[in-house]
Amino acid sequence: MDAVDRMFHVLVRTLRAKQPALLTTPFSVAELYQQILPYRHLRRELGLETNQEYEITLMELLTGARGYLDVDEVLRDALGKELSAMSPEPSRVRDFAEAQVAVNAHAAAAVPDTRQSAEAIAIREARRPAGVAAGVGGRDSDGSRCRFCSGELPNARSLNFCPHCGQNLQVLNCPACGAEVEAGWRFCVACGKAAS
Repeated sequence: MDAVDRMFHVLVRTLRAKQPALLTTPFSVAELYQQILPYRHLRRELGLETNQEYEITLMELLTGARGYLDVDEVLRDALGKELSAMSPEPSRVRDFAEAQVAVNAHAAAAVPDTRQSAEAIAIREARRPAGVAAGVGGRDSDGSRCRFCSGELPNARSLNFCPHCGQNLQVLNCPACGAEVEAGWRFCVACGKAAS
């Protein structure tokens, strides 16, 4: 999974969790980089070290690469031309802030849904032996898959990083504001909301 794949997976998972209506309706490029996938909140989950890497990856996604997004020809051609330049200017994405894009329904359907029903969680918790804690960090609630790439994680080992995507499994994001919340924290240091 490369940066474009990871960005699309994070986009779909974010929309499923916070704005499911946008999975079937268009939204602006500005909404995408300012509200849906802001770099400052999701940089670790996206696996991108710099804002420039983020903008280049976003630019590639906005060309309609791999059929992940449905974009208009003007956006596709302009950003594609910029990406093929000797030294592309990442901030060109902002020139198309008002352009409308949509998630491709077929591509979104291929992204694993890591959410679980309350009933499935309750059944699993009831079966958990006494004294065994639920999974923490980047593991999903049964501890078998990475929450970033959905890769299978080895059991019976203490894990700090995913062996598939390299993401730090000890860092979480606040469900309210998206700020980083370390494992074990009960409240977000950015907004004060409960971290779990």
